[in-house]
Amino acid sequence: MKIFYFKKRYIFMLSIILLLGITISVTLVINTNKKDNNLHSLDNIIPQEECECNDSTKMKENDEFLKEQYKNKKLVALTFDDGPSEYTSTLIDELKKRNVVATFFVLGKEVEKKPEALKFAFDTGNEIGIHSYEHKLFTKLSEEEILLQVSKAKDIISNITEKKPNLIRVPYGSINKKIKKVLSDHELTSVLWNVDSLDWKLRNTQKIYDYVMKKFKGNDIILMHDSFKTSIEAATLIIDTLQNKCYTFVTVSEFLRIKNEMKS
Repeated sequence: MKIFYFKKRYIFMLSIILLLGITISVTLVINTNKKDNNLHSLDNIIPQEECECNDSTKMKENDEFLKEQYKNKKLVALTFDDGPSEYTSTLIDELKKRNVVATFFVLGKEVEKKPEALKFAFDTGNEIGIHSYEHKLFTKLSEEEILLQVSKAKDIISNITEKKPNLIRVPYGSINKKIKKVLSDHELTSVLWNVDSLDWKLRNTQKIYDYVMKKFKGNDIILMHDSFKTSIEAATLIIDTLQNKCYTFVTVSEFLRIKNEMKS
């Protein structure tokens, strides 16, 4: 009986050990597959090779080069609304590393909180435009109220950069005749976009990246926001991918200038 009990116990212990071994093996396989899938999902994000046309700053400053890029649908104007925020300086650092410039449509109210971020953006070659003072819907405002929103933001920006902004992105992109009149009277150019990243809604780095790359066709103005960490991460991936494909990043003013010259 003792021998039978010992054998039974021995078999039971072996079964437990075998079951644990199978469980560990399955877990390892699942984790490995997850890792492989994650790596696969980044295949189209991480640049695999350097693009020679992005190595020369002089080439980017050359009109003929920029016109050729426009002709080949290889220009990009990356824009950021609603800042500056706690993430803006991090974004600017990433832009500097990649020798890329962007256009920031800022809120006067936010600039008052983070003037150093606006100065940093301007000093590193980025373009500053008006978004308004408080992000109110202009179509619901009187001409006087619209002018107040614009002029307050304009003065705040000018005091920091010592340069008057001439571009504006109206909140929500809502434009009507009344708004156009106010902007025209004050020599402001309204700027919309071709690609809306929906970063404010998606709040997910991979999803933002995928959505932008799906909509992007070249010679586009991309709308993003520097108010979210996921937006900064997605913007960095977008830049890396497009630079690797020989796209050139320019400010909105530069983009519109080249576009107008190519049409004339």
